[in-house]
Amino acid sequence: MKLQFKFREGTVEAARRKVISALAARGARGVRPLFPGERDKELATLYVVECKDPASGQRLLKLLNASRAVEFAEVELRRKLIR
Repeated sequence: MKLQFKFREGTVEAARRKVISALAARGARGVRPLFPGERDKELATLYVVECKDPASGQRLLKLLNASRAVEFAEVELRRKLIR
């Protein structure tokens, strides 16, 4: 299970690190930018969280939604390309 979230505009780097550290401390397998190295301010605030399982994903989703630094958080939709 994966989650996507976006930091609020103007969130300082220290606040971002605090959220990411809290996710790691509560069992996130990984937290990474959705668009690594992106210079666009809006796209650079989007992140992906890899969760161990759906139960931990729901706990991490609650943590993200409770944070003032986070604009939104949601379960990442599974997409299937059709050829």
